[in-house]
Amino acid sequence: MCGIAAFLGTGTWNIASNTDWLDSVLIALSTADAAENPMAAAEPLMRLAGRFDDLMSFGLFAEMASSHETYAKVEAVRNNLAKLRDAVGKRLLNDARNDDFESLHEGLNDYLWQVEREVLEGMGTTLELMPDTVIEDADMRSRQYLAWSTEVVLASIDRLEVRGRDSAGISIVLLLPEGVRPIDRLTKGQRQELERRMAIRHGAGGVVTIHELDDGRTVCRFIYKVAQLVGRLGDNCAQLRRAIHDDGLLWSMSDGMQDVSILAHTRWASNGIISITNCHPVDGVLEDCPCEGFENTVFVLNGDVDNYQTLVRDRVLAGGGRIPQTITTDAKILPALFCLAEDRQLDTEERFRSVLNDCEGSLAVIMQTLGEPETMHLAQKGSGQSFYIGRCRDGWQVASEAYGLASRCRISYPLAERKGSGVSLMLRSDAAAGSMPQMRPLDGGAPLPLEEEPIEIFSRDIYRGDYEHYIEKEIHEAASSVEKTLYGKYRRSPGRVEFLAEGFGNGPALVHRLTNGGQRINRIICIGQGTAAVAAMSVADSLRRSLDGSGITVSNCTGAELIGFVGREPMDDVLLVPVSQSGTTTDTNRVVDICKELGAWVNCIVNRRNSPLVRKSDSYIYTSNGRDVEMAVASTKAFYSQVAAGKLLALWLGDLYGTMAPEAVQAEVDALESLPGHIETVLSAKDYIAEVASQYASRHAHWALVGNGANSVAAREVRIKLSELCYKSIPCDVTEDKKHIDLSTEPLTLVMASDLPEDVVSDTVKEVTIFKAHNGRPIVFCREDEDRFDGVAEAVIKLPKVGSGLDFVMATVAGHWWGVAAAKAIDAQAEGLRGARAMLAAMIENPDSWDRNALAAELGACCDELASGCADSCIAASVALRLSGYLRRLEALPESAGPESASLTDALDILNQAVCEMTRPLDTIRHQAKTVTVGISRA
Repeated sequence: MCGIAAFLGTGTWNIASNTDWLDSVLIALSTADAAENPMAAAEPLMRLAGRFDDLMSFGLFAEMASSHETYAKVEAVRNNLAKLRDAVGKRLLNDARNDDFESLHEGLNDYLWQVEREVLEGMGTTLELMPDTVIEDADMRSRQYLAWSTEVVLASIDRLEVRGRDSAGISIVLLLPEGVRPIDRLTKGQRQELERRMAIRHGAGGVVTIHELDDGRTVCRFIYKVAQLVGRLGDNCAQLRRAIHDDGLLWSMSDGMQDVSILAHTRWASNGIISITNCHPVDGVLEDCPCEGFENTVFVLNGDVDNYQTLVRDRVLAGGGRIPQTITTDAKILPALFCLAEDRQLDTEERFRSVLNDCEGSLAVIMQTLGEPETMHLAQKGSGQSFYIGRCRDGWQVASEAYGLASRCRISYPLAERKGSGVSLMLRSDAAAGSMPQMRPLDGGAPLPLEEEPIEIFSRDIYRGDYEHYIEKEIHEAASSVEKTLYGKYRRSPGRVEFLAEGFGNGPALVHRLTNGGQRINRIICIGQGTAAVAAMSVADSLRRSLDGSGITVSNCTGAELIGFVGREPMDDVLLVPVSQSGTTTDTNRVVDICKELGAWVNCIVNRRNSPLVRKSDSYIYTSNGRDVEMAVASTKAFYSQVAAGKLLALWLGDLYGTMAPEAVQAEVDALESLPGHIETVLSAKDYIAEVASQYASRHAHWALVGNGANSVAAREVRIKLSELCYKSIPCDVTEDKKHIDLSTEPLTLVMASDLPEDVVSDTVKEVTIFKAHNGRPIVFCREDEDRFDGVAEAVIKLPKVGSGLDFVMATVAGHWWGVAAAKAIDAQAEGLRGARAMLAAMIENPDSWDRNALAAELGACCDELASGCADSCIAASVALRLSGYLRRLEALPESAGPESASLTDALDILNQAVCEMTRPLDTIRHQAKTVTVGISRA
């Protein structure tokens, strides 16, 4: 779980830019009358979209920085986009939902954000990277370009930090023209600093390397690193930005540069301790052997080198070298192998490929070498790792996730293995405009073309705002997502609600099919996978309520179960309702194909406009606005909008079939419309919910979820989020059945009881009493007017009443937040262990800092914490015993014992395992299903 970003300039930055296109775009935007005809905004928007590369170019940035007139024109573009967006939005609110209007509104929002945040605010962020003395220099274009290209990479790393953030590093390579000697322009003090930094070795940050090319040009590389045990998203890049801003050497030596190559990495440690020396990029310098030139090549790595120890033994040690003791990351073997290459006659590309062929595991790698500063080498092998390549106006961009390119590119070219030993690719700064390199299979097969993929999201989709974690943002956006789902699908008139068929995707065709389209619909089947399957369960409940008396049977199941065990009978009397967040779920889409072949009408509920599921369906309902991206977490806010869309579908069909009276429909729509406000009410009590989670989550090994009726939906969905966030295997049962199953585990049980008939409330109170009597810890989620659980449960979380079968949604919101708080509480228990690990790592890196008593005290405090039961939820007894055993051995050593007798690496292994077991990153889910693309193959 790491992230990689890179930029390689293509030498076009110094060409005078032409911004005449800005005038034509501005005229088109300012003359469009969207208030009268919303679609009038489409043509100027398309014109601006066609200039995306120019909009995000260094040329426009430089013009804006030097010309107030150009800056004002961009501001005018922003203002006109806002006016058009508002005009189209007003029509959307007042008219039936319309795909064209909605898509146009989203496009205007996209480009308004792009201009305001990425262009105007981005200019300020880039200039802040430059010292004031450089900004005031009239001849600063080359250093403006350095700041601009560096910020391109840092902004990408900012977004990729969700893949890991315990350390980060960036390598900035400057290519200076023939005859330019950067040292000549330095002051005496700067020369002394340069001498000191050129002497830095073994992975430490701040190192500067200078290399003279045969053609007289000079290459300078500056490496910056930061490492911290626990940090918030954004902290690492903020620290890197400060270091770059404050580096007078960088800004002095870059004056007049020809081009740049930048490589950055954000790390989630899997091999090696968290330290500056283990932070990527890593060079090839070894100990105990000649290493001339080994510092010139650096690598970054996502993934693991599975045969690392074997390679160290057979290639490094056998060759007389030794990896420095302070470097324990397996990434070190990559530049070492490159520099130790047995066949020095191979060119750079072939040596790079041989490194990948020697390594086993799942890898994504980039190499930057000072001997060839105008190239960058990429490779990928194994599953789970990839690169996305983008071509912008001024160079190549690379990111390990497509969203790392979203602010600068509209098209990506994935570099991914296709049933083989892996692939490599070389980027060149002199590549012809519009050309794309080919992938070369590592096993020697024929070159493969890169396949173009549009980037469908913009940076606004992945903006975290002021939230510490993405899932907190998603939960807080749930209310808005529900509101957007309801827009344009009905209108109110006195005494009734009028549903607008044209407000649903191909809604008139669905009406025709249900009323006079041939074979009568006798069955409605709701399907999904994961969270979507739970939402499908809610949709089925809503349809059963609304269609009572219609003779239509309603059922729900996972898609795989439907096709695997129901059979292949004709389905021409079936309305299939698949639910999906992305519309790309392999299992769901395969089932849709099969059901359509058997005659079913497919009406999907999906978040992604124009997704594969939409194209397969006969009709559809978009959740939210048809493009509500969720970052770093499984479907969360989408769940609420899926429930709302299903409820809306149920009420529409109830009205269409006449199984619901107009006043009943109106009352249920009232309840549905109140849902966003009630979600906000639940979140207003998030501090109390977090307090309950913090008190219980980290101390109990066994957890359980129970619910009955509609509460079963809440229980199942909360179980999914708790499992993903807290790394727990959690059973989910019907409330009354729990006592017959596993009371023996004495679990911490979350009881979903927010939507219960009166006679069921009494029974549920009895069940909770039984749970507690058997030494369990029941926490009840119930309605705010219910007090019968107060003296029975360990804790009670009170929730607002919604009605119309929607009270379970309140329990789900509270349960989601409880899960976030529980994960944080568990993670917090690792703080002492992280501190001990940092102390131990410092002693390993610098044996002179060895202090047996200090280490024993730190480890003793950790053991005392574990003995208190504060981490019983997550740490294995074997790990705690190993730590205690090590402490006893450490304390038994004589006062004079040195670090070599303390088996520090053994202690480090124990602490690494303990920290790993207790860490809950929230923004990255271990083994998350979205990284797996294999689905069912049933036909």
